[in-house]
Amino acid sequence: MEYDFSKLNDREFETLAASVIEKEVQKKVEIFKSGKDGGVDGRFWIGVEKEGIIQCKHFLETPYPKLISKLKNEESDKVKKLNPGRYIFVTSKKLSRINKQEIKNIFLPYIHNEQDIWGMEDLNAFLSKKENQDIVERNYKLWITSTSVLDFLYNNAIKGRSQSTILEIKEKTHKYVITANHSKGLKILEENNVVILTGEPGIGKTTLADNLAVHYMAKGYEFCDIEENISEAENLFRENEKKKILFYCDDFLGSNMYDAINNKKDSHIIKFINRIRKDKSKKFILTSRTNILNKAYSLSHIFQNLKIRDNEFLLKIENLSSIDKARILYNHIYHSNLPEKFIDIIYQEKRYKEIIKHRNFNPRIIEFITDSSLIGNLEPENYWSYISRSLNKPEIIWADYFQNQTDDCVRALTYLTVFNNGKISEDNLRNSYNLFLNIHTVNLGDYSDKSFEAVRKLATRSLLNRNQIEENKYEYVLFNPSIADFVLSTYSNEIHLICNILKSLDSEVSIDYLHASLISDKINNSNSGRILENLFDYFFERKLEGQDWDFLIALCYLDFFNEKINKRIELFLNTLINADHPSGNRLWELLMILSEFEPQIKFKNFKFLHNFIDEVYDEDTLKKLFAFVDQYNIEDEDILMQIDVLLKQYLKGIVDSNDFDIDYSKHLTYYQHPDGYSDHDIDINGIENEISESLDSYMDGFNVNVLDRIYFHTSSVVAGIDIDGKIIRYLENYEPDYDRDSHDYYVGRSGEDDIDAIFERS
Repeated sequence: MEYDFSKLNDREFETLAASVIEKEVQKKVEIFKSGKDGGVDGRFWIGVEKEGIIQCKHFLETPYPKLISKLKNEESDKVKKLNPGRYIFVTSKKLSRINKQEIKNIFLPYIHNEQDIWGMEDLNAFLSKKENQDIVERNYKLWITSTSVLDFLYNNAIKGRSQSTILEIKEKTHKYVITANHSKGLKILEENNVVILTGEPGIGKTTLADNLAVHYMAKGYEFCDIEENISEAENLFRENEKKKILFYCDDFLGSNMYDAINNKKDSHIIKFINRIRKDKSKKFILTSRTNILNKAYSLSHIFQNLKIRDNEFLLKIENLSSIDKARILYNHIYHSNLPEKFIDIIYQEKRYKEIIKHRNFNPRIIEFITDSSLIGNLEPENYWSYISRSLNKPEIIWADYFQNQTDDCVRALTYLTVFNNGKISEDNLRNSYNLFLNIHTVNLGDYSDKSFEAVRKLATRSLLNRNQIEENKYEYVLFNPSIADFVLSTYSNEIHLICNILKSLDSEVSIDYLHASLISDKINNSNSGRILENLFDYFFERKLEGQDWDFLIALCYLDFFNEKINKRIELFLNTLINADHPSGNRLWELLMILSEFEPQIKFKNFKFLHNFIDEVYDEDTLKKLFAFVDQYNIEDEDILMQIDVLLKQYLKGIVDSNDFDIDYSKHLTYYQHPDGYSDHDIDINGIENEISESLDSYMDGFNVNVLDRIYFHTSSVVAGIDIDGKIIRYLENYEPDYDRDSHDYYVGRSGEDDIDAIFERS
């Protein structure tokens, strides 16, 4: 087994070493607060008078001669003064037999034999033993970066995007600091199966979500990054009822909040959350910004009914403690590639305390100010001003880098990624970039290579991340979510720029993103009319000729009351309803436009709807479809048959997931045989009657005229339900939980008031 000690900072390595030696010598090891140690990183007693001393050197990248020089010139004198009864030396470096002999000679007579010298190989061998796994699991970063856990994580990703997400998580684990929120999150997930992490931007929601996800993946849960595609998640749920699956949704609602609520998908989301809560083999981790969640709550009665803001699965990430902030800052500095002169600036006059106490401290800003790739040509003497400016005005944290340290071509890739909802495939980004250069005035500056390949390399790891999602397929995502906030706030009035970005992307995703940004006022709403007219001028004829119905529906749905484009929307709708076999996936928006648009569209028949209603998984779209059928007195047999099939599938899904909260225990009678064997009887009729009553009550919300027209009766749904199978799953799901053990991760040894000790240099 190989463990990655490079992910540990020096304090964490000392903690690990103390745990290893404590188990090896079978004596309690005392560990002391961080700071100058006088050559003592741990102590145990030999008898009542003699000390055993542990000294650690986390010199993973330090050349061996430099390590030996430090031991001879500094550590040997410390050991002589301590005069221990036994001296144990631990390092993360690889050591040969000759190396150990040399170190033993430096510390004679205190190192009794070479077994008291531990190198990387010794630590790996010790930690790989089954009886020592408790030490590995207490040292969180060591545990999640072990080869066995990493292999397990990759193998448990359900699809390509999930594998990419796991890679992103893995790359950031070394900067993670466990706070009280980690334990709270695990507790909520254990008790309720769902946790929504909410807080202000940059507070660490995504980082916490990532590491909670890793915890469950390492315990056997398959990982599914659903990216708000609830239908896809529901399909996985149905196909894998007994499998342990962890669903993950970063930036829940986010830019799609208004789409979710306006298109009545909020009930869909809530039903899925409730489904997860009832199934102990599933977990759901979501993150959401506080203002987004509050806005969604104010707009959606569905969220209000669930009392989502008050619920037991909501974890508010509030202010971090001073000691948590200190450990976060220290960890970022330790793992940064900052030159020593820059680190000295932070240590000068204990300026780290100013950072920790600043009202705007959050992990995202700390990541930004310690990222050497973002500093550019900054001189060390200007570094503190850079830090202060970033802390005092976090809203412009990307301004200097984005506007002064990049060129128009790198900025173009960033714009395109932002307006494609933060992620875009490499092929699409390449095509959009080349088109953008043709239609938008770009300052090419020097004569350097401006090809996509050259520019994407400049943008990667500063503004964008490039992730492999399949073999030979890549996707670009924003390096940090705050980049989107910066771009939208800075360029929201640049109509010409926004229109050219959307023209270059030529995607429904970008149109939806524009819609969400307009409704949420991230783009000035007073500009919406001019943007829409510009986009219609560019897209309309081509999309109509190409019969790109969904794109046109998305475009029209931006504002179908705009008089300046009214005639073209009318032309589009009439072309659509008279086309041969049109198809699409935007049934809700299409029905909304057809119902509300003026002048009213005249229908000779409704065959155009056939291929729009193949699949409907949410209640509100079904009800809208029912209302449309009733409003226009549709008697098309194919449509009525489709509605009948969709309704039965939908209701069966509700029963299968027990959204009616049927108490199956009421219909079970348990009894004991004389020989001790236990058994039970099932009142099948009682269960069927309760399901039938629940369905009858539920159907009160559907249009009665359409139900009569399709001759629907709930008995046809009940007849198709596998009651025996549901009882078996009920019994399985209410067995004692096999997965309730949780790791009490070791979070460090520093006292609450000892910040200076954390930053003490050895």
